[in-house]
Amino acid sequence: QMSSSDVIHLADPSSPGAGRFSLVFKGKPESLTKFRKRASGEEDVPEPENEAYVAYEIRFFIDPYELEPPKRKANTIGVERSNGTMMLWHTYVPESQRGQGIAETIVEEAMEWASANCLSVDSSCSYVNETFMKREHNRHRWKYIMIRDY
Repeated sequence: QMSSSDVIHLADPSSPGAGRFSLVFKGKPESLTKFRKRASGEEDVPEPENEAYVAYEIRFFIDPYELEPPKRKANTIGVERSNGTMMLWHTYVPESQRGQGIAETIVEEAMEWASANCLSVDSSCSYVNETFMKREHNRHRWKYIMIRDY
């Protein structure tokens, strides 16, 4: 049984603001070079079989054309206090490890880290938007740092 204490934070030293929260099942985490290649759209780089992760990019400004204005007053205050926005853009769990709550564990760790660092959070990740934030307890717990309404 994996727990949040098994999640490691891998920030990319050559790409400030980029990184991933990762759970490695055996061996070492995927190299940043390989991860970067896949992230940039190279199609011949398969997802790792020994690692689950949520990838992010921190932006220190928000393009107003990218977002609808927040609907909640509390949310607006949260966003104004923000040091930047952590965009969660991809969550991956190897097929053999799915159905054990691993994605939820790693996304929760990313949210904890964002909150501790006064970052607001946005997501273009289908897992975060369609599964994680649709769960009542997650929506209730994290809505104050989310830029969008769920």
